[in-house]
Amino acid sequence: MSSLSDIVKYCDARLNIGAIEDAEGACNGLQFQNSGKISKIAAAVDVSLETIEKVIAIDANLLIVHHGLFWGKTMPITENIYEKYKLLVGHDIAVYSCHLPLDAHMDIGNNICMAKLFGLTNVTQVFEYHGVKIGVMGDKLIQRSQLKALLATTFSHVIAMEFGPENIEKIGIISGGSGSLIVQAKNYGVDAVIVGECQQYHYNVVRENNINAYICGHYATETFGVEALGKEVAQKFSLSFEFICTECPL
Repeated sequence: MSSLSDIVKYCDARLNIGAIEDAEGACNGLQFQNSGKISKIAAAVDVSLETIEKVIAIDANLLIVHHGLFWGKTMPITENIYEKYKLLVGHDIAVYSCHLPLDAHMDIGNNICMAKLFGLTNVTQVFEYHGVKIGVMGDKLIQRSQLKALLATTFSHVIAMEFGPENIEKIGIISGGSGSLIVQAKNYGVDAVIVGECQQYHYNVVRENNINAYICGHYATETFGVEALGKEVAQKFSLSFEFICTECPL
């Protein structure tokens, strides 16, 4: 057993959760406490009913997530929201959430984890959101066809919009709902950008700015950081750990 308060202090400091302006109501940090003792950690992208049921099935009592319980305006605790709270209380499960600070983190963040996985070198932070750089770019000599094939080994569905150079030297990475930041790729001299999701008009942005863009899924690109955080915390506090996958295709 480990203390919930000790784990929260460690995570807050490790992620420096107060340093980055986040989405309205994101509420980074401990979102839902339990009785105070942690025996097993689970991590997932979302704190959905599906996720909570899987947490219960593996007998974990701390869930670390990227997308937490709270977003935007206040919602009544009814229907599916009520069911989530009922299960969390009934099974003594705490929830810790970290959104943009985990995207931007240069050790265990979503983007740096992908940069390491795909072999980028000379990695630096780029792509500003609310004045903070949350994405990365790095060097890798690779052809477009090779990059697409590399991404296909990790992601189940890759949409390629290839309007940039065939021979790629510099790659940008922005996880999650990051399409709006694609326009910055040209400013950084990026030949290709890997993103989570885009809107329809981003096709024209990519084409008109001669960029290679690869859309790999909001969910899929945000599994890396929360899994890395969960593993690190579990090791630090000598606890068992499991990453919870869902079938989200988006």
